[in-house]
Amino acid sequence: MMLKSLLPLVLCTSSAIAATNLPDNRHIVVKGEAVVRTAPDRADITLEFETVKAESVQAKQQVDEQVNKLLAGLNKFSVDEKSISAGRIFVEPNMRYDENDNQVKDGFRATRKVKVSLKQLSLLDGFLNFALKVGVNQIEQIQLLSSKASDYEQAALDKAVANAKQQGSSLASAFEAKLGRVYSIQSQEVGSHFGYGSNTNIERIMVTGSRINTVPEGKYLQESITFRASVNVVFDLVLE
Repeated sequence: MMLKSLLPLVLCTSSAIAATNLPDNRHIVVKGEAVVRTAPDRADITLEFETVKAESVQAKQQVDEQVNKLLAGLNKFSVDEKSISAGRIFVEPNMRYDENDNQVKDGFRATRKVKVSLKQLSLLDGFLNFALKVGVNQIEQIQLLSSKASDYEQAALDKAVANAKQQGSSLASAFEAKLGRVYSIQSQEVGSHFGYGSNTNIERIMVTGSRINTVPEGKYLQESITFRASVNVVFDLVLE
């Protein structure tokens, strides 16, 4: 785990803080921030099976057969039944437009979604290849996660609190004062996202047919999860 503290300091009230009561005596408003970065160790994958047949029962049977093939091979990827959500199946008329621009029925479309929780991220590439072979039409989303997310969130919050104390004390000392008691904690935010390399935006891997977009095949393990926390604190300011 890599910890990195950010050191911004609020010397005047922000719009959010201005909306709350502040003490009448001398005070200082501090915003502490911190981030914790770690590599993901598991993934939730959402798969979609879809087929169109002349009869509704044929469409359903085709999709069920593909899903059954997927389920039969999941033991190779250390996936148990508790880590699978087979979802519901939807069967509806498949509509298209004819040469006169009139909507007509052209068979039936069956759609079924399956969500798989993969606890070993090193098996991700092999699992995607297997899913495509059994007939997955689309891998809608791969959500990269950490099994210790709550620990990292708490670590980020602890660092943000420590950062607020450190920066508030340092600035007060520079003005020949010291921090008093905490008057209020205005807000705190804890969140996370994953990205690739230095990209700080949320990224998703989308797979349609046999083509993988966003990143080349075999580079699924370069992602990192960033946990961010911030806290606004109002301290009494005591002159030395």
